[in-house]
Amino acid sequence: MKPSLSQFIFGLLVGAIVCCLGFAWLGQQEKGAGGGASTREVTVAHGLPVTHPVHLGIEEFARELTKRSGGTMTVNIFPGEQLGNETVCLEKTQQGEIDITKVSCAPIGNFVPVFKLFSLPYLFRDGDHFWRVLDGEVGMDLLNALETTEDGGSSGLVGLAYYDAGSRSFYATQPLTSPASLDGLKIRVQQDPVAEATVKSLGASAVTMSFGELYTSLKQGGVEGAENNPPSFLSSRHFEVCKHYLLDEHSRIPDVLVTGSKFWESLSEAEKGWVEGAAKHSSEFQRKVWAEETKKAMDELVAGGVTILEADSASFRELTTGVVEKFATGERKVFATRIEAVK
Repeated sequence: MKPSLSQFIFGLLVGAIVCCLGFAWLGQQEKGAGGGASTREVTVAHGLPVTHPVHLGIEEFARELTKRSGGTMTVNIFPGEQLGNETVCLEKTQQGEIDITKVSCAPIGNFVPVFKLFSLPYLFRDGDHFWRVLDGEVGMDLLNALETTEDGGSSGLVGLAYYDAGSRSFYATQPLTSPASLDGLKIRVQQDPVAEATVKSLGASAVTMSFGELYTSLKQGGVEGAENNPPSFLSSRHFEVCKHYLLDEHSRIPDVLVTGSKFWESLSEAEKGWVEGAAKHSSEFQRKVWAEETKKAMDELVAGGVTILEADSASFRELTTGVVEKFATGERKVFATRIEAVK
């Protein structure tokens, strides 16, 4: 039995529709493979609150990346340790579970030991010297060094940019004017051999304890002082107990925006350029926000009755020379020498 004309026409229409759908599907696959039209969501994690300058910097990174990519790359931010603490986030970044994370140099030093360099006391002469180093050849070489472990293997990490985390100075329940005023005091420090040795070289006793326990210990006299940057000194409310702040700026440890090798290698050259450009832009934005927050914190500390003095850093640096000689070894010594040579 011959098919009718209507059946024949119906068959042609069905065939045409199937062909159109097939070509459309192939077109989408080609676009997705080329990265041209599909949208890629980038996961960024960090451990700080949404009010922190670091989070504001990462929000700027998100805006800038979306802008540079023409909307083909967007960012999903997970603040406040939602995806784990800094060490966990580094591990997840290595494994490709997180695309980008912000970490301080302390946990990075456990993955790439050369980054323990930043714990050295009085490594930088001042804030200007700090940023001349990080924005220059030495800073770039350090970021590149993130890709390699001490034995020459791949770390699974790629450095993108530095963020400002301020400088740490001493505060106490009694007047601080010079290294001699620290003599005999019990000073809380982070659990870090360099920090402990630095405090001891200044004549004080180094006490390690969790940051959460510190306020009570200061109030009860378990320790007489601690050290931190101005915004943290303010937000911790330690200024309610410690009314003396000596700006010796013994430690300047940057935060670092880091991506994983797996994520990085999955990007096209254009995408890498957008990510790098957005990271650099966000670094410049974040350090301005940090400077504003530091100025605001200093004003509030003074209003809260804190006496703030500028320290003679030369006298402090001289007393900690032995600490630098002990811990600046190997590649860390090479970088420390290069940093000192930057004018």
